[in-house]
Amino acid sequence: MSGADVSVVLAHGAWADGSSWSKVIAALQKKGVTTIAAPLPLTSLSDDVLALDRASERVEGQLVLVGHAYAGAVIGSSRNQRVKSLVYVAGLAPAEGETVADVFYRAPPHPQAPKLAPDRHGLAPFRCVCHGVCSGRNS
Repeated sequence: MSGADVSVVLAHGAWADGSSWSKVIAALQKKGVTTIAAPLPLTSLSDDVLALDRASERVEGQLVLVGHAYAGAVIGSSRNQRVKSLVYVAGLAPAEGETVADVFYRAPPHPQAPKLAPDRHGLAPFRCVCHGVCSGRNS
């Protein structure tokens, strides 16, 4: 695969959004590689896989899916036939039949780790972190 026949689709982790990939997108596009960030709703693994697959429809050619942290489970769950490579950036890689929750609870959590408990609507509240690239800020 060369940069001319491949598109890269980046999937953000649970405490981020697509803007966390802005420097990666710029660097790859500068080299002629079509690159986008998939906006994941973070409502469920299946919703996130659907969002990844929908975003992948916006680009052509073979796909390299890149998942950061939680999104490792998302890219590993895609069944898109154009996927040629998966790249895990500190990503979760559940074993066959294992859930994301299983991965999180393989070992006791660190005492300062955030609590991943659903709210009364069954959703886990995530705080997005934009790594200094939101609204042009560099903090």
